[in-house]
Amino acid sequence: MFANLWDTLLFHPFLNILMVGYHLLWDNLGLAVIFIAILVRVLLIPSTKSQTEMTRKMASLRPELDKLQKKYANNPQKLAEEQMKLYKNVGYNPLGCLASILPQFLMLFAIIQVINVVTVSNFDGLYPFIKDWIFSGVDKIVINTSFLNIDLASNFTAVSKELGYINWQTFTFLVLAVLVGFTQFISTKFMQHMQGQNKPASNKKDPSAAPSPEELQAQMMNSMNLMFPFMTFFITLTTPAVLGLYWLAQSVMLIVQYFIIDKERSMKAAKELFKFKRK
Repeated sequence: MFANLWDTLLFHPFLNILMVGYHLLWDNLGLAVIFIAILVRVLLIPSTKSQTEMTRKMASLRPELDKLQKKYANNPQKLAEEQMKLYKNVGYNPLGCLASILPQFLMLFAIIQVINVVTVSNFDGLYPFIKDWIFSGVDKIVINTSFLNIDLASNFTAVSKELGYINWQTFTFLVLAVLVGFTQFISTKFMQHMQGQNKPASNKKDPSAAPSPEELQAQMMNSMNLMFPFMTFFITLTTPAVLGLYWLAQSVMLIVQYFIIDKERSMKAAKELFKFKRK
């Protein structure tokens, strides 16, 4: 039942949208993937806006949370009660960020599944009218996976085994992986600046005290900022390059998305992110 629901609501729609984009964009898979990355980021604007607002609310509570931690340092139960009252007063929902992040992960998993089936020419999820429109009169469906002289169905590992590490084609796949990891790092750091998470929570006098939700969230974001770039870099090396291209477009579009949501704050975040400290 869940598999059918997943296919109906996410996998099949994204598969058909990707193939429509492929057909309209001169049978170019690379452009189609960039198109769907843009589309996904547009769809996620409300979710990202909600997540950003929740995180900013949490950052604004930092002074009050510090006071509560000092006041009820020896009474964890009372501390938790007062923290929940404070959250309620300002309209902050500790689970709000999770609710806004979940759609992003669901869409990512759906896109990865779509990319996997497309690269092996599996189009079982295509709607009949879409299939007839795009591939009318074609006995065997084969799509063009070439984009900027890169075979999007191949990857660095496969090409290096076949042609060796010192090769122009191998180098292009490596450059793609580096770009994916770098843009992932920049976009995550930019997101932290936008959400007010670039400054760590204040230090506690009591090292044994349990971290606040704000501190846990900041720690999680810092871990993600380090983990995701390396993860996407290595995954791009071993999976079809089309997935790396999608991640690259997604990271760029994440920054564009924030400029759409709040241009003034985005300009400020960009200046803070790329500023050079003078000695």
